Formats: sequence, structure tokens, C-alpha cells
Amino acid sequence: MPSNVKVIQDIANQIKEDNLRGKERIPTSETFIKKMVQTHDRGPDEIKEMLEQLKETHHIFSFFVVNPDPSLFVQGVEGYVFADQSVLNDLKHNIENKLMQAYESTLFKKKSYAQILRELATKTKEYNNTELGRLLNSGMMVDDFLRIVSSNAFEYTDNWRKEKLFKLVREEENDFDPIEIEETPLEVAEEKFKTKENTSSKWHKTINQFSTKFVLRIHFRKYEFDVVRKLIVTGKITEMEDFIYIRDSIKEMETMKDRDPILKYHIEKMTDLRRLCQAKINIIRKDRLPSRVQTPE
Repeated sequence: MPSNVKVIQDIANQIKEDNLRGKERIPTSETFIKKMVQTHDRGPDEIKEMLEQLKETHHIFSFFVVNPDPSLFVQGVEGYVFADQSVLNDLKHNIENKLMQAYESTLFKKKSYAQILRELATKTKEYNNTELGRLLNSGMMVDDFLRIVSSNAFEYTDNWRKEKLFKLVREEENDFDPIEIEETPLEVAEEKFKTKENTSSKWHKTINQFSTKFVLRIHFRKYEFDVVRKLIVTGKITEMEDFIYIRDSIKEMETMKDRDPILKYHIEKMTDLRRLCQAKINIIRKDRLPSRVQTPE
């Protein structure tokens, strides 16, 4: 079986090929993941994780072609684009033409690409899950991605990406190394109780397989701040070190708003999550302080 790095690179090349010559030009989670499962004989979760690794190492960008809307039972659809200026420029030209055609066929009037963006930029929810809405989301995000690549060109070179990919794969493979810990009878008893209590929990199964920080990194890469908040308020995350990790990760992301335009849409959620973690940290620190015992004078 090919190495993970080889499969990851093949997936990136397939996205690039689709962007340049594919029928739909932007492969989406509706069909692309299934296609990669069949091509590489890997599970869907493995392919999804490899896509996350490609995002983290600046090989690709992903975005919602269709935004999730639970009120209308609309599931989010992700699109994938290769993070290269020439590919993005070619894709931008293709999207511009398609958007103008879709606008004319939907609203029965002609406008330039720039005029359409100005008119519909605040109406993405209204056109969500339509051809016009998909092209609108794609156009706006490709414009943003072009700005990111242009302003941080060095981080989107082949050498930079390869180095980051090999480093990331090594780090995440090390996360799965078993660590032998000598347990006392009390610890064994406590572990048996926890297992009995939580075996059916999806979260319990997840953190048994992956580290908490590893799972949090995945949620942050996907901008799922609501999911992390829910893990905290439902008592899934309770450890001081995890709260500190979340708080510090949010602080770091807040400094990256100018480099990652997607973050600007999540500022309030990030701030709320950072404050929630700080409050949890304060409570734990207060509980750990030794209680003052008054001595008779």
C-alpha cells in the first residue's frame, strides 16, 4: 500500500487537475471523497484527515460551496481548490464567466462580475444551495484565496509545502505511539468505572483513539468553534491543560485575521470561546488554592 505522504500528494494533484481541466472545476465533498476512497482504497475518515493535512500544509484551500443551514435541513458542501496563484487565476476566470451566465439566466439581466458581487455579497443565504449561490460563494472565496497566496507567496512554494507536510505526518504518526504507564490498583479500578460509564460515548471512543489536542486541531482547521464550545459546555472537555491549549490557539488565530480572511467571519465565536476557556481556567485555579484555615489567636 502506498505511503500516507504519497496518497496525500496524489489527492492534492487530483484537486489541481480538476481545478484546471475538470468538468465541474471545483471538486466537492459530495463526490470527491468517495472518488478518493475508491482510488486509494482508504476509508472516508482517512481521506478527510488527509484533506485536513493538505489544508494545514498550504497545498489546498477548502470552503463551503453550500453553507450548512439546519433550519432548512441543508447540509454543508465543501469545495477544494489548489493553493497556487496560476491555478486560482484560471479558476477565477472560469467562475466569473459562469457566474455572469447564471445571474443572467436567474434574474434575466446582465451585469459584470464585479457588479454581481457587490449586489449579492450580502445575500448569500438567500441563494444558498442554488447554482447562483454556489458560484457566488466560489467567486468570493477564490478572490480571498488569491489575496492570501499573493501576500504570503513563500508559504505556497513547493519546497515550503513539502517540508511542512513531512513534518506534520511525522508528528501525527507519533501521536499514535502507545505509552506504557504502570497503573496502581486504584487507577485500574477508576479506569474500569470510566469505561463502563462512557463506552457508548462517541467522544470517549474518539479520545481513546486520538489525543484531545489532535481532535481540537481538526476542529480548528475546519473553523468549528461552535463544536469546541459545545464540547466544553457539555462536560466533554474538563482538563486545565486543554482549556489553556484552546485559549492559546484562539489567541494565535486572532493574530492571523489579516492572513486568513475566513477567520473574520468567526471573530465573535472565537472571542466567546476564548473567554469561556479563561473562565474555566480561573475556576480550576481557584479550586486548587489551599483553603485558609483560621487558627485561634
